[in-house]
Amino acid sequence: MEKLPTRREGFTQKVRISGNSVYLRTGEYEDGRLGEIFITMNKSGATIQSILNCFCISISMGLQMGITLEAYCDKFLYSKFEPNGVVQGHKQIAMVDSIIDYVFKDLAIHYLGRENLIQKK
Repeated sequence: MEKLPTRREGFTQKVRISGNSVYLRTGEYEDGRLGEIFITMNKSGATIQSILNCFCISISMGLQMGITLEAYCDKFLYSKFEPNGVVQGHKQIAMVDSIIDYVFKDLAIHYLGRENLIQKK
């Protein structure tokens, strides 16, 4: 398992999807590779937020153990469930099929240079 530095770079992106504020936060290795993710929603109950936290821990552990972001994107892009729809607050993503679809579109664009996922607004 590759350890992340104790102080790390990353980004925070806030968007709104179907009236829900969603925050995506990342943590990076010193070379700029993605090492961890955090997802927070404003209108989620304790159960949904706990499931999101467990999902983020699983993805983060996998990244730190060598599973590639590409592999995760292949599995989770275009996942369909609610909330979905118009994205407000992101310059490159206009519509998503779910919060998980949004997260992996953002990560793929930012960390993998997947310009094919950029949507014109």
